[in-house]
Amino acid sequence: MAAYFNSNQLRSSLQDLVKVYISECKECEVLSQDCMDLLKHNFLADFVVYNKAEDCIELGVSNSDKFEGYPEIEVYKFPLEDIGKKVDHSFKNNHEDLEFYGKLVGRRKGIGSNSVILMD
Repeated sequence: MAAYFNSNQLRSSLQDLVKVYISECKECEVLSQDCMDLLKHNFLADFVVYNKAEDCIELGVSNSDKFEGYPEIEVYKFPLEDIGKKVDHSFKNNHEDLEFYGKLVGRRKGIGSNSVILMD
């Protein structure tokens, strides 16, 4: 069964999904792979980890474009509670990004990652 979304519906579903990710992280003290993939995608991060001691998510973003030994990575820390706002602010509205969001939403809703259809 397919699910049809326009970009506003997809954004709303993604906001709800991020709330679920945060809730699961609080309960299990582990960040789900889908949540890590979303954060890496939106922030172009090289790594994402949940820091239990500080109750925050750390994103590592490479500052260099060239590969010359070890990359310089800047680490950004966001309180777990603020991640929903950060993801919403970094929401991208182009077709490729909407497809990525649709796959995440589809997996969570149990409709299959390829069963989400985007409408204009």
